[in-house]
Formats: sequence, structure tokens, C-alpha cells
Amino acid sequence: MSNVFTLDALREEVEREFAPVEIVVSDGTTVTLRNLLRLSKTERDVVVAKLKVLETIDKDAEAAEDSNEIDLLADTAAEILALVADHGDKLIKELDGDVSVILKVLNVWMGSTQPGEAQPSPA
Repeated sequence: MSNVFTLDALREEVEREFAPVEIVVSDGTTVTLRNLLRLSKTERDVVVAKLKVLETIDKDAEAAEDSNEIDLLADTAAEILALVADHGDKLIKELDGDVSVILKVLNVWMGSTQPGEAQPSPA
């Protein structure tokens, strides 16, 4: 007995499992933030490198109090959002440099982009 899958059915399953985050901005436009695993390799490499920059800043909590570090944190987070969003420029303009909102949006995206845990084997 064999299992037969259609590519369309698998794509639908992937779309549900790795659904994007959608944010509605003030003019009613829905900005879609693609899941990290749905990015092209080139885009994913850039985003992962920028996430490592954020991780470095985060590890040095004392430096995070420095204005330059806060600016780097905000700029890097905004760059990530612009890369994963379908209307990145519109989203960044809407965020208007508000570091707390930029980081909140980034955290929502990061929370939804985490791969699920492996399911236990039925055996």
C-alpha cells in the first residue's frame, strides 16, 4: 500500500503550518510578514545574519542601555521586518521609528516563525 500526495495538497499544508503574520496598517493595507522558512535562501541568509546581530546586542544587556546600541537594535529589527514584509517600506514608515513597537512586531513575527517541534513517532 502506498501513500500518494499531490503537490497542491502539500503546499496547502505548508501554507497552514508556516502561515505568515499579517498586520493591518492605518490606511487599511494588510502587510504580510513571511515566515523565515518561506524566504528564498538569499533572503533567509540575510535575515539570519541580522538576527545574529540582534542576539549579540541582546547578550550584552549593559550595552543595550547605550543610545548607539538602541539605535542599532531598532535599525536592525526594522531591516529584518522590511526584508520579510511584502510592503516593507509602508510598514517601516508606519512604525515611525518607535523602537518599542518595532520590537513588538519583530517578536510577534519571530514567535510565529519558530519551527514546530518534531512529532513523536507512532512506533
